[in-house]
Amino acid sequence: MELTLLRHAQPKWTTEAGVGASDPELTVEGIRRCQELAQTLGNETFQSVAVSSYRRSQETAHHIFGDSEKSWTTQEWLREIRLPDLSSQPAEQVGEFFADIKKRPLETWWKGLPGGESFEDFHYRVSQGLLGFLADFGVKRLRPDHEHDRHLFTVPEELLGTKHLLVSHLGTTGIILSELLHLELVPWVWETFALDWNGIVRVETVPIADGHLFCLRVFNERGHRDPSLGYHPTGVGVV
Repeated sequence: MELTLLRHAQPKWTTEAGVGASDPELTVEGIRRCQELAQTLGNETFQSVAVSSYRRSQETAHHIFGDSEKSWTTQEWLREIRLPDLSSQPAEQVGEFFADIKKRPLETWWKGLPGGESFEDFHYRVSQGLLGFLADFGVKRLRPDHEHDRHLFTVPEELLGTKHLLVSHLGTTGIILSELLHLELVPWVWETFALDWNGIVRVETVPIADGHLFCLRVFNERGHRDPSLGYHPTGVGVV
């Protein structure tokens, strides 16, 4: 079973009116990049496609897979952490806002931002949503209370070889990877996983012992540069 995780395309965090956007649409460049993905990712066969309800993810799915509402389902648990309302901030302050939040002491990251969602609530929402999503297909932790075997999953035989796509966000993807790859959970997953806009991550179940583990196969396939991540100064993505 393969899970393909797609980060949304480039969002437009300021509006034509010169203020911030709390639920931004895609930029022209973001739409163009999605149309390129329509020729590759859009031609792959997925048994299911689930999309965050935020506009930037919905538009990403729309430009890759077309107008058919039946081609994907909207999942609220896939939403990015909720930020404070940016709609009253002048455009010039929005960039400063995103730069300043990275300068906070690490211990404060667990609380989120004033007026936004706490990281604890964000993690609970995504982790529980992920486990529920997998359980709908019959994939469950084999022995969740066991020291080592809690990392193992049961995977029904009929799911082997199937592919499922999740279209969401950088933070959401970071939590999903932390859960599936049994990594230490930290509230700065946005900095740990430098996944560009439209970046694709592929994890696949592999048999081990009497269950299955999720294995990281591909990271940042076809992503285009998100300069806010502050890495690979040459602009070359990592696959």
